Amino acid sequence: MSNIALALLPLALAYIMFTLGTGLKLSDFKVIATHPKAFFVGLINQVIFVPLVALAVVLITMPPPTIAFGIMLISFCPGGVTSNMLTFYAKGNVALSVALTGVVSLLSVVTLPILITLAFDHFMQDQAGSISAVKIGLVMFLLTTLPVTLGMLARRKFTDFMVRKSSILNGIASVFFVLIVLAAVASNWELLKSQATVIGLELVLIIVILFALSMLTSRVLKLSWFDTKTVSIETSIQNSTTAITLAPIIMGTAVGLPAIALPAALYGVLMYVIAIPVIALIRNKN
Repeated sequence: MSNIALALLPLALAYIMFTLGTGLKLSDFKVIATHPKAFFVGLINQVIFVPLVALAVVLITMPPPTIAFGIMLISFCPGGVTSNMLTFYAKGNVALSVALTGVVSLLSVVTLPILITLAFDHFMQDQAGSISAVKIGLVMFLLTTLPVTLGMLARRKFTDFMVRKSSILNGIASVFFVLIVLAAVASNWELLKSQATVIGLELVLIIVILFALSMLTSRVLKLSWFDTKTVSIETSIQNSTTAITLAPIIMGTAVGLPAIALPAALYGVLMYVIAIPVIALIRNKN
């Protein structure tokens, strides 16, 4: 990956988060008051259970340190517009999905620096250098919180325009997502060929466990099927773009994406492979 492409990576993520913001309205967050139990189940699943499941799988399978850290990195990231789209196709509670995505994305400016620092110190202790939680927090604010906020302001100020152009904005965001995933794969092609099966199995295991666990917790807590589908998708789908973009920042890479970005790139493909059949199964189930 060229220096120019690497420099444009954060801008692509900022744009994707901006489009997320343009789909948010303050009224969307009213669902927190109308569906408080479902919201907090989804929030706890996303912030706590996702990293714990990823950690358990990593400790059991013991992949190389860079891959282990990369898997943990994707588990720390919030959901994105993908989870909202998949919730829509699953006939779930889209308002709840949007609220969860928005809140967890805003919280990530605090949670990501802490979790990344802890994981780096544990898995990458033999690597030269160190990372700064403050720097990561600032980066997360500039690349996620600020663009989401600006997107919400743009939606409020230019409502008609943003609604009319939403399909175009989201289409461009999807193109950026595909390009980012392809760039990460291309930068680590040799490693991917040697580790694809192992990494893929670990990621599939994590996604499947999260789907099952979120379904179980939702049913035990007697959430409606409408909300259960939503919580399951939000819990199982992470924003791989954020992980890929953060990878060179964490490792201080000036040329090419580091190996820690590879799990996120592979995840960006596998999440659809698993989610689409699951959604087809639960879409019309009462």
